[in-house]
Amino acid sequence: MARRITVLLAAFLLLFTFLSAMLLTHAAAAPEQKIFGQLVRHGNVLVLQTDDGDYVVTGMDLTRLEGKIVEITGTVSQSDQGDSILVNSAREVDE
Repeated sequence: MARRITVLLAAFLLLFTFLSAMLLTHAAAAPEQKIFGQLVRHGNVLVLQTDDGDYVVTGMDLTRLEGKIVEITGTVSQSDQGDSILVNSAREVDE
């Protein structure tokens, strides 16, 4: 009986630890943002130019939208090299 209680407590502790780690990981993830701007090419890189600054576009090939005004939904990252956006979706918008 004591062994069964020990096993149940160990399983509960393991489950609690796993769920806590999942919640912390989800809470620490950067929220998605919608950003509007014009997609332009700088060398081999597509850049979203906005009124608030430029974002290097990663995660999706958007060459078909080059030169167009777009709405991009994704996760923004900041680094010493500049801002970037990991694209989840993109669409052309009317000017």
